[in-house]
Amino acid sequence: MRFCLIYLVSIFISCTPMYAQNEKAICSISGRVINRESKTLLIRKSTQELRSFLKDPIKIPIQNGAFSYTLPFTEIEALELIFEDELDKGMWKPILFFPFEGKIEFELYPQEEWEKNKTRGGDLNKEYEIYRELARLKFQFYKDKLNNSRDSLRQANQLEQEEYLQVFKDLRLLSPNDQLARVPLYQKSDELEKTGGRYTEIAKQLYLNPFDSLVKEELKWKYQYIRNNCSLSNYYLLWADAMRVAKDNMLAAQLIKEVFPFYQAKFPNHIYTQSVINQLNGLKTIAIGNNYIDLKALTVKGDTVSLSKVVDSKVTLVNFWGSWCGPCIAKMRLIKPVYDKYKSQGFSIVGIAREFQNLKALNNRIKIEQYSWINLVDLDDQFSIWNKYGINNGVGMMILIDSKGKILAIDPKPAELDELLSKKLK
Repeated sequence: MRFCLIYLVSIFISCTPMYAQNEKAICSISGRVINRESKTLLIRKSTQELRSFLKDPIKIPIQNGAFSYTLPFTEIEALELIFEDELDKGMWKPILFFPFEGKIEFELYPQEEWEKNKTRGGDLNKEYEIYRELARLKFQFYKDKLNNSRDSLRQANQLEQEEYLQVFKDLRLLSPNDQLARVPLYQKSDELEKTGGRYTEIAKQLYLNPFDSLVKEELKWKYQYIRNNCSLSNYYLLWADAMRVAKDNMLAAQLIKEVFPFYQAKFPNHIYTQSVINQLNGLKTIAIGNNYIDLKALTVKGDTVSLSKVVDSKVTLVNFWGSWCGPCIAKMRLIKPVYDKYKSQGFSIVGIAREFQNLKALNNRIKIEQYSWINLVDLDDQFSIWNKYGINNGVGMMILIDSKGKILAIDPKPAELDELLSKKLK
């Protein structure tokens, strides 16, 4: 522990950017794979959207329990090693690393022994491991204790309310592709989660409330650490929280806003910087009562248009979706009857689809679903629309705006949308 602290002091005296801007460098990676039969490793940029990554991933063969690869890079950012067999099963746990102009050696174990994985080489990889070890030493004991309480409550059938459990009993009775029936059940589980209806009173007392307090304590410690130890490995921690946590955690969002200016000043041109700026602006702006963010997108014919030109001062539901997004399509099927009811009164829908490589799947889905409204597209994240709107999940988003551009509702359910339109379109 003393060595870690001495090392931290020495490497964080200076906060000089450590990436090669527009200069191609080479990182040599190699390693051993222990006690598993996996044949292939993949490399993914953490900033790379999953569907884009799957189109043409870097593949590294594993032969006789060993692998090696020469990796060119132009900017230092967090990369992930992923076992292809884990990805195929849909349950993968990546091994994070930061490339540098040198050699990185890995020692990789089965997924259930993930904590035994070792990464050797490069200052940023050392820094990342130091952070993880400090966090583990400070918080893991208390997490394990609370998780034991959770497991004991579950075994005694005292963890979750019967209404919440029933939702998942109903889900298990559905076929995997029945998204239309799944959407209301997912919405109900989310509502119970947000309103405190998931857990029993004794579970709140013994598990949920103490766990929430521990999460808040860890977040505050984490961002004090990130602020005091400015490096690209810690910038990754901030970026990851901005993209995956901030939307549903007000404390995380606030802490990111407080610390981000230090990193923005130190790494103004890094790939994380504009991404975090967009995400924070989206989180701040996309709220009921605010104006929507105007944006540019493509028509299905390839022309560039502004959303404001398409909305044209109408009460409009803007639907952020994708042809690949089953829940998005299912939610719109529930909304479509409301559209049919009010379209003659001036209500409109504008679809903005996030698509990859081409529009074939999009055009096919529009035809199948009989979407008669205008559909725009952000192809290969050309306009970074989902990032700008703070959308960081795989189920899209809907916003209802009035004729003056004010946001009336975010992800309204069909009954809520019907009620709002009945008042606005009188």
